[in-house]
Amino acid sequence: MVSILNQNKINEATLLIEIEGFIQSSLNSARQPRSFYQNFADLLLDFHQVYDPDFSYSCLIEPFCRLLYDYDLEYESPESLCKLLKQTPFRQWQSDFDLNWTDHLDEMRQHRFSEKQNAQKIDSRLNLLIDEYSALLVVRVDLSYVANISIQQVDDDLEILRRKINRSQYGDDVLLLIWALEQGESTGYHCHVALVFDERKRHGAWRIAKAVGEWWKEITDDQGKYFNCHDRRYLKKYEERDVVGIGVIYSNVPYQVNKMRSTLSYLARPDKAQYLRVKTSAKMRSFGMSQVKAKINRRNCYKR
Repeated sequence: MVSILNQNKINEATLLIEIEGFIQSSLNSARQPRSFYQNFADLLLDFHQVYDPDFSYSCLIEPFCRLLYDYDLEYESPESLCKLLKQTPFRQWQSDFDLNWTDHLDEMRQHRFSEKQNAQKIDSRLNLLIDEYSALLVVRVDLSYVANISIQQVDDDLEILRRKINRSQYGDDVLLLIWALEQGESTGYHCHVALVFDERKRHGAWRIAKAVGEWWKEITDDQGKYFNCHDRRYLKKYEERDVVGIGVIYSNVPYQVNKMRSTLSYLARPDKAQYLRVKTSAKMRSFGMSQVKAKINRRNCYKR
């Protein structure tokens, strides 16, 4: 299960955010920004290196996708491409970018709508667990990379990890698995993972989080890294603010349950600036959650 890494020096995740910012700042400018054409050329040449025609790009990246078909960049230098781009006035570039702005706003509205639906699903499934179990063990671990990686590799690695968890010694005891894939300017592609167990069956949240993190490093051939959210130094900061929502949660203690809800709902409502700008296909998911209702119904049947 060794990943084949993208050895490109260009950070795909960071580049796409830079392109989006470039287009937004261009649209907001009353006059041509300094170094507009040079920055434009540099970004376009870098995008040419990471572009995949089979991928699905967000609306504000689409203008750059079109430009790859308008210009033959294979043998262009930053200087020669800059001259070509200057043949089109800045105002015309603004107009071209503006064609995607309405679609971008629609895309963001759909993103927020999906977040709301996901949060409601989490809340509904937590209600089922709270009603069924006297205490839950909530495990959190954050996954990322130390190398420049393509979205295809991220998608493949996460699929392997989910299968690994399901087939592991913890698989049969996982009551709920939630994951959220995000894209940050400084953090690149990263994923938040939460697992919920019956506290009577599973103990040691730190140990479980560490196991998941080590599997991630193995899957990514040590090009992945992880943060164990049950690290004592990390937990102490949140304990001081009285906002810890992981570890052992007692279902009959309302303030613990509310903190758990808040912690897990964050996975469905990531920072708006960290949505994915590229997917392996239009159907690729950036959020996922296992079913729990069927398991609980079977338990209830056994109780009868």
